[in-house]
Amino acid sequence: MVCSCYVLLAQETAEETPDTNFVSVRQEQLQMHETEEIAEPKDSAGITRQLMQYLKSGFAESKRSSKCLLTKEVYGYHPYWYGSEYYNYYDFGLLSTFCYFSYELNAATGGYKSIHSWETTNSITYAQMAGCKVDLCVTNFGYNANSRFLRNPKAWNNFATQIIKLLNLRKADGVNLDFEQIYKSDKANFTKFVAYLYERFKTERPGTTITIAVPPIDYNNTYDVNSLAPYTAHFVIMAYDYYCADSKHAGPVAPLEGYISLKATLNKYLVSGVHPSKFILAVPYYGREWQTQSSSVPSATTSYVQTPTYSQIKNDYVGKYRERWDNRSATPYIVKSKSADIRQCWFENPESLNLKYDLTYEYQLGGIGIWALGYDKGHTDLWQLLETKFMDCTGYAGGIPKKPYYKKLLEEYFKF
Repeated sequence: MVCSCYVLLAQETAEETPDTNFVSVRQEQLQMHETEEIAEPKDSAGITRQLMQYLKSGFAESKRSSKCLLTKEVYGYHPYWYGSEYYNYYDFGLLSTFCYFSYELNAATGGYKSIHSWETTNSITYAQMAGCKVDLCVTNFGYNANSRFLRNPKAWNNFATQIIKLLNLRKADGVNLDFEQIYKSDKANFTKFVAYLYERFKTERPGTTITIAVPPIDYNNTYDVNSLAPYTAHFVIMAYDYYCADSKHAGPVAPLEGYISLKATLNKYLVSGVHPSKFILAVPYYGREWQTQSSSVPSATTSYVQTPTYSQIKNDYVGKYRERWDNRSATPYIVKSKSADIRQCWFENPESLNLKYDLTYEYQLGGIGIWALGYDKGHTDLWQLLETKFMDCTGYAGGIPKKPYYKKLLEEYFKF
């Protein structure tokens, strides 16, 4: 399918006009996988011995001491369409929050179209065993869908009731609101809704947190971060899709530098005065591939090919084609050329992600986010980078504490 995006040219002199009808990779992927479901039998006994054995081996393998703490938040989105063959290999110890994607909002009623195995998936239990917080991501995409919900307080009431039940069911910690494409006229309504949800949680489920996904560029000026900040634990900046499927030129998904880039995005949000620690910078574990007119940068596109995951790129391209580096955006890319068929694939690797992770310290951000867990299936280098960049085992006192109760349960079960 084709999506709109925040377009960026490698040369500022050839700037494209941004499309305000932005469709993010999340919406694209949700539509692509909308008919898929992962069947996982519910564990009627609570925690099975098989699950406990799995977690025991996982903790034993990591060998991290109790002194090890994350220095920043690491917020990982888990797409519902990835089952145990993916999440069995997550290093949950390197995540502060595991966000399950998603509760698909019914904009008319506040209920849900689907919650995609939220009630039964073991991925949540694994995350909790490792001490992660667990959030349920709530998705509502499209201007009309958002307007319909945000102008209907009765739907807010039903939503709050439903979400509290679901959070209680899995003993989860909070919600991540991913409301994309909001009319500027609904700006105040969105803030009122978040304030309403905050008060419902405060009264009926104290301690429940709200995080909000925000775009890299808020063209419609609909996310009033100053007004939302009192009700929000974090803003997760979706710092990707600066180039997308329908870009007229091929280029980096998440450029570090430039007129439209991660640094430009951060400067725009931080000028609001909201404390930098409120912001989480979400990075892409995927790339974009186009058919192009030439191998040069920038090059006009002739058609879109695919959105490959990090794993697909590593398996199919790296080592088979020369990996190039774009100094301006600080990202790698590959050119595949066969007679008239020229293709460019832009993506991330540990070197480019390392530079993005540096921004969390340079700007004093709350941490980083990942879209999406499982996109690196079969490869451990991105996990290793997270450990190098964000794990401190020297007794660092200012780290992000893991929730202890599930790990304690595990230790008591096996008498460690």
